[in-house]
Amino acid sequence: MPKRRRIRKRRDFVRIQRGYRGRRSPHFVVIVAPGPLPEGRLGITVSKRVGNAVQRNRVKRRVREFFRLHGEKLQPAHDLLIIARAGAEKLSFRDVESELARALAIAVE
Repeated sequence: MPKRRRIRKRRDFVRIQRGYRGRRSPHFVVIVAPGPLPEGRLGITVSKRVGNAVQRNRVKRRVREFFRLHGEKLQPAHDLLIIARAGAEKLSFRDVESELARALAIAVE
């Protein structure tokens, strides 16, 4: 994923988390906020409560793949922050895909 499509700075993560309500699913919190750039960006947070480093990285890879496949559904000029919750490391890609699709559909409304 190109750098311009990623949320990388702490101040951007904090702005999104403080200013907007998230939609919860059993394993993820999805927050959509207007962004400063014309194209959508993705930020992923996976805390240490979600398994070891290998499992956390696997969750991040699955979320990035979801964004790659379904990113066009995100409104332009919006930032998407996905926070993985405990148990997300046990999900298959299909489970991640269906859960994020439902949460994103609700968050975009």
